[in-house]
Amino acid sequence: MELIRVKDYHDMSDMLVKIFARQIRSKPDSVLSFTTGKTPEEFLEKLADAVNAGLDISKCICLNLDEYVGGRDMPYSVSAFMDNHFYSRLSVKPGEIYGLNGEAPDQELELKRYGEILGEYVRDIQLLGLGTNGHIGANEPGTSFNSALFVADSCASTMRATKEFFGLQDEQVPTQMYTMGIKDILAARHIVLAASGRSKAWAVKAAIEGEITEMVPASVLRRHEHVTIIIDDEAGTLLE
Repeated sequence: MELIRVKDYHDMSDMLVKIFARQIRSKPDSVLSFTTGKTPEEFLEKLADAVNAGLDISKCICLNLDEYVGGRDMPYSVSAFMDNHFYSRLSVKPGEIYGLNGEAPDQELELKRYGEILGEYVRDIQLLGLGTNGHIGANEPGTSFNSALFVADSCASTMRATKEFFGLQDEQVPTQMYTMGIKDILAARHIVLAASGRSKAWAVKAAIEGEITEMVPASVLRRHEHVTIIIDDEAGTLLE
């Protein structure tokens, strides 16, 4: 595991761009998988700037970690978030873009469809955020390390964070999310986890220095052979 410590959120975003740009330049047809939310928001916009300045992603395959169950026009939609902060900003589009359909009428068929995509395209790099309770994707505390692509029920802290980030009313907060399971996440060749802010300090400490346990899903990343964790000063305040 490689731990990179930076000053603040902006430096974290710049470091993520460097890591993704290095991957793309070393393998022009890289399979890139993203996550959404506050943590990667600036990174995605800066990566779009890098593409518009000449970074060639025309042969890349782009995927996403998860998707809320709900309408694509809802504020929390992963598909809409990616369009707003990345794809709509690009002068040159990736070779292929795949994502989960939060509006799919048959969840089992949707899981099968996306599972086949994951089976076809081995991810060269998987970006992760970190929940305040240690979750990665929608793998909440207590999720089996053997979990594979599934529809997860969101816990209270995750729903609260979603409500605050997107400015939702109680009745608008999504309660379920399609997500790659732990097994899917660990199948990526390189995993990059980013965490910023004091609210993530406990989760960072538990993931890096605590017991490897299903109660802290991110702790399993220490079993992967190629993991990079990027944290800013505030997120690392509890590390020994």
